[in-house]
Amino acid sequence: MGFLDDVQASLNRGVAGANRGVESMKLKSQLNDANKRRSQLAAQLGASLYEATKDDESFRAGREQLYDGIAQIDQERSNIQAQLDEIERQAAESAQAAAQIECPFCHTRMSATDLFCAGCGKPMAEVQA
Repeated sequence: MGFLDDVQASLNRGVAGANRGVESMKLKSQLNDANKRRSQLAAQLGASLYEATKDDESFRAGREQLYDGIAQIDQERSNIQAQLDEIERQAAESAQAAAQIECPFCHTRMSATDLFCAGCGKPMAEVQA
């Protein structure tokens, strides 16, 4: 029975090794998740501390480059957001203008989804032609 005992022992070692590998992967995944959560909380803490201390010269001392860099990026973000808002405003205006057409017969403004002109009664097919 020595041979079978050796096979059983090898099998047990293999199973134990596989279990350790699975457990190690689970723990590494949990550690990675914990690190991500910590980073998110640290970023939130940093942002709140920045807001609370940005105007306090005693906190800024020795960290001026960091505070000024954040302020510069905040201004850049504000400018980019203003540009995005303008693009969205123009897109909305364009969509609204495209959604309304003017009847070439009576010059009544009408929706592109109307079936007939409310001013002269012409069918939309004639109005669009």
